[in-house]
Amino acid sequence: MLSLKSLSLILVVVYGSLLLGGQVFAQDPVEKVTASTDVEATMKSMALAYKQAMVATNPSNMLSKVSKLKQLVASVQLVRFETDRQAILQQGLTEVQAQLELVNASLTEGDMTTAKQQLEKVDALKKQYHKKRSPSIWELLFGSD
Repeated sequence: MLSLKSLSLILVVVYGSLLLGGQVFAQDPVEKVTASTDVEATMKSMALAYKQAMVATNPSNMLSKVSKLKQLVASVQLVRFETDRQAILQQGLTEVQAQLELVNASLTEGDMTTAKQQLEKVDALKKQYHKKRSPSIWELLFGSD
């Protein structure tokens, strides 16, 4: 049977490990992503983060803007859209996140040229899915493609 001393020593070791582990994780800022409450405002913030990333002059600055952009996209991914558009919008957001992961990988290698080329594809995806998000009056009347 464990003595009280042994038990308290075990608790100190376990508790100390948990505290140390918590400190290690606390050094890496992890922001909780919540669903956007104003998709339009979030989209404007995404556009600003994109522009700032494109004009960044060093990989670390660009990486911080891309990280912000990834967080904003994740917050929009948590939004429930109209049923008829949910799947297509989520597909677009997923493609944007995948492209941002490629940008992130290029930046961790220090390759800003490739990262900016990959980031331009994010803009192309935005344009492609914005057309699907907001159909024209003619598409509403006669259908698309």
